[in-house]
Amino acid sequence: MSSSSKYKWPDNVSFINAADKDFSELDNSQRIIVFKAIVKVASNPKPRPDGFGKPLSGRLAGFYKIKLRDYGIRIIYRLVPPDSDNMNIVIIGMRADNEVYDEARVRI
Repeated sequence: MSSSSKYKWPDNVSFINAADKDFSELDNSQRIIVFKAIVKVASNPKPRPDGFGKPLSGRLAGFYKIKLRDYGIRIIYRLVPPDSDNMNIVIIGMRADNEVYDEARVRI
């Protein structure tokens, strides 16, 4: 059983295997923070101004991020299909310069 399956995720949230592993490697307090952030964004994951999504650009165009500034955590997701509200989490990681974004490019 994966770590993320222990949480009651909204029906429109899924994880790639590597992102599920990312979630399981967080400490318990970080998991709670990430869970709450994803649940909030899942209520309207599309781009602003109406939604919570923050679009990425360049090689990650079509993807969105959730920034947990106080914790240095970034969550990158895509909408599948692109015009839906179905979030597919690609990576959860510490910002560490551009490392999380570089790893997201590798995973896609």
